[in-house]
Amino acid sequence: MTNIYLRNNIFYYRKSIPNHLKLFFKNKTLYVRTLSTKSKKLALKYATLLNNKFNAIKEVYNMSFDIDFIYQLVEEFHNTQLELTEQDLYNTPKPEDTIFALMLEDSIEQLQHNYQNNIFEVEEVEFILNKLDYKPNNEEIIKIGKILLNSKINHLKAINDKINKGLYYKARKINLVKNNLAANETITPTKKEVKEEVKVVNTIASTFDKYIKYQSTQDNWTNDTLQLNIRAFKLLNMYFKDKDLKDIKFDELIDFRDTLLEIPLAYTTKNFFKNKDLDFIISNNDDYETLSNDTVNKYIIRVNQYLDYMYKIDCIAKENFKIPKLSSDSKKRQNYTREEIQKIENLMQNDTIENQFITRVATYQGMRLKEITQLRSEDIVEIGGTPCISINTKENKTTKTDASIRTIPIHPKLIELGFLDFVKSKNNNLFNIDNKSFSTYFRKTYKNQINENKTLYSLRHSFIDTLIQSNQKMEHIKAFVGHAQSDKTTFGYSNPINIKLLKGLLDYINY
Repeated sequence: MTNIYLRNNIFYYRKSIPNHLKLFFKNKTLYVRTLSTKSKKLALKYATLLNNKFNAIKEVYNMSFDIDFIYQLVEEFHNTQLELTEQDLYNTPKPEDTIFALMLEDSIEQLQHNYQNNIFEVEEVEFILNKLDYKPNNEEIIKIGKILLNSKINHLKAINDKINKGLYYKARKINLVKNNLAANETITPTKKEVKEEVKVVNTIASTFDKYIKYQSTQDNWTNDTLQLNIRAFKLLNMYFKDKDLKDIKFDELIDFRDTLLEIPLAYTTKNFFKNKDLDFIISNNDDYETLSNDTVNKYIIRVNQYLDYMYKIDCIAKENFKIPKLSSDSKKRQNYTREEIQKIENLMQNDTIENQFITRVATYQGMRLKEITQLRSEDIVEIGGTPCISINTKENKTTKTDASIRTIPIHPKLIELGFLDFVKSKNNNLFNIDNKSFSTYFRKTYKNQINENKTLYSLRHSFIDTLIQSNQKMEHIKAFVGHAQSDKTTFGYSNPINIKLLKGLLDYINY
């Protein structure tokens, strides 16, 4: 097991702290404690116990739990009493009596109460309703709400069951000494570590707890306000990571705000995004409804409040260092208009040929950005005399789903603009930039000159919406853009006849 190691004939436990949990571990990257035993057998058992507790922390965090639950579980992890005999190891003292377990039971009871009284999370229900192609009646809406609540209840019961099976020891103060080693021994840092600790670095993760304790008391926060802050700062921490607050620039805050516009709505409830970093979330957001301006503005208010507090406690040097809010909107962000697409084309005339063609392929092919930036010269093929783009998983390329693998005809406009000649000039990769970097480049360079409410991904949405408004068959549209077909629909992407059908769709893409 890699979590234990031997030092001075005593076993120690070590665990890497993922970035999203550093907030709860005082911004540490590595947790180390002595196991106070020379026995490898006992050390492995102790490590298993600690790993179970640590995994529970990760599971609770991924459910976007109340922050008090998470802190309580971390405290129990720190205070885990490791016994010195194998028999004691299994004598778990009533794990169901831990504060965390009792709070968890209260949470389950509250959800069950909400279930019986039809009290639902409006945002979650609305997210499901927006995905339906019809307007459900009240009875159906209640059923949807109950399904969502039941899922939460079952998930919490599963965690509670793990507690009752003995994964957690009752938190107790550690005052154990063996072989002159305290159970929570502080390991002497190396010269290199001492040198690195000379500079005090204040990060989002290391200051969040202090802000929460101050502001929640100052403003008498409700639980909803606390949860809103947690969601906002989870994203803020994912964006800035370990960056010193004093090094954050204003244009980075603007970019953070604009990045929020690309976050999928209720992304924490989707298994696809579970445990993924911000780059992955943004890179795979194109088929999801994203946060509205109003929601982003709610996050900005909280972040600005945090920045104001950081100034008060001298963590940043700039007063009134705040993010401007977006214009309020009550509607979903719209696709790019023809005029805006033409404006993009005009603005990019002085850009590199690579950047121009990335944007043009997004415009005229409706492809996902990651699909575009992965393209290689051998992916440009000819089928039945028609130049096509093959979107595949060869050469370590990845696709979002199996349905994303497809071959689509190239728009005549791209050929007219010299795309095939551009391909011939390349040996391997067509573009030397990844999707995340280009998305950031487009956002900083062009987005706000066109429409602050729209992103590069809006080009794909414009492509799809244009075909839908032209009354094209949905199975053909799905085949072209790489969406999953219904169970009864099959479509041979490389069949010359089907390529001809797909090519007909491009007649309606005439910006």
